[in-house]
Amino acid sequence: MVSSTPGKLALIGVGLITIVLLAGALTSVAIVAREKRIDTLHLETGPLTNSAQELYSSLSIADAAATAGFLSGRVAPQAIRYRYRQAIGEASTALISAANGISANDTQSQELLAEISRGLSTYTGIASTARANSRVGNAVGVSYINESSALMHDTMLPAAQHLYTKQADAQANTQQSLARPPWTTIALCMFTLVALIGAQMYLTRLSHRRFNPGLIVASALMALLAIWLSIAGLLSANASANEMASAESMDALVRARILAQQARADETLGLLRRDSDTQSEQEYAQHTAELARILDGFRATTAQNDAADAQLNDAIAALDGWESAHRDQRQRLGAGDYVGAVDVAVGGGPHDAAAQFTRLDDTLESGIASLRGQSSEYIARSSSSLSHLDVGGATLGVLCGFAVGAGIWPRLSEYQ
Repeated sequence: MVSSTPGKLALIGVGLITIVLLAGALTSVAIVAREKRIDTLHLETGPLTNSAQELYSSLSIADAAATAGFLSGRVAPQAIRYRYRQAIGEASTALISAANGISANDTQSQELLAEISRGLSTYTGIASTARANSRVGNAVGVSYINESSALMHDTMLPAAQHLYTKQADAQANTQQSLARPPWTTIALCMFTLVALIGAQMYLTRLSHRRFNPGLIVASALMALLAIWLSIAGLLSANASANEMASAESMDALVRARILAQQARADETLGLLRRDSDTQSEQEYAQHTAELARILDGFRATTAQNDAADAQLNDAIAALDGWESAHRDQRQRLGAGDYVGAVDVAVGGGPHDAAAQFTRLDDTLESGIASLRGQSSEYIARSSSSLSHLDVGGATLGVLCGFAVGAGIWPRLSEYQ
């Protein structure tokens, strides 16, 4: 009968064995699931987000280079031609990387990539036609370069930005789940430890024996599991939280770089249209203002990092220099000096708009790469904190079960 002492002892034994095995099994399952999310972040979501960002940046750089080359005269300078070819090549590589990383079930991302791929082929063809007409002095080349830029800004870049936003959101969701310690599993281990201690106290009163070696061993093993899980879980969560902070800073720099590239496109398109399109100038002002706001807000996160602070100061100085060159360009354009305005926009001088924009873009790219490396280090720490805990948790749970049986069985045998 359950109400008898042997029945109570058997019930306690079965209950304790069940709960210790459950604690060990759930610890193993939770750690395996957490390691899988870390691997997904490190091998899939993170690289895919990076490919989407590089795709947007490369497309935007290619368009800015194509427009700048067209402004430079019949034959674009070699540096601009090289920058255009390099950007197109990098965009193609990013397309392939993104396509290889996207799940077969993610039809929306696949459609976005297909749209960008089709657009890239069409864009390069129109841009080539524009350059060919420019070399022979045909005015129709302006129409072709406007058409290619319209394709880029109305179709390709929005699709690339949508792809980046989608992957960045997926990455953020994974990071948020990893930044929380496995509280449920920790609580289960602590509850199991309390149950073991309570059972030992009950047996002490029942048998008048102060110690039960089996339950003492089981309690020690469960305490070891609870401590191991708590320390490993907190270390992993802390590393993941730091990785999430790095990723958020990286996302801010990515958005800043996108804004800079959009502003550069606005600047060159406004010149190409000889200021007949006031919207380009308005969008340039909006994009640079938002860019300045992001850089100012980013300063707070680098207050204790001298290298990052120096890099940020360089980016702010480049933006200031670019805006100064833009004002000079606008003054020349207002005075009717179109050639002078073009020279400021795409010239090779160190204080011209092209040089300052390149300096800003390179600084932002370097900052993104630095934060990406930092993020990878935190991911590695998060993973290494959990080393062997999946196997260790299951093993300790099984050993606890044997120890409970060894502690309960002698007491039961006394009633036979």
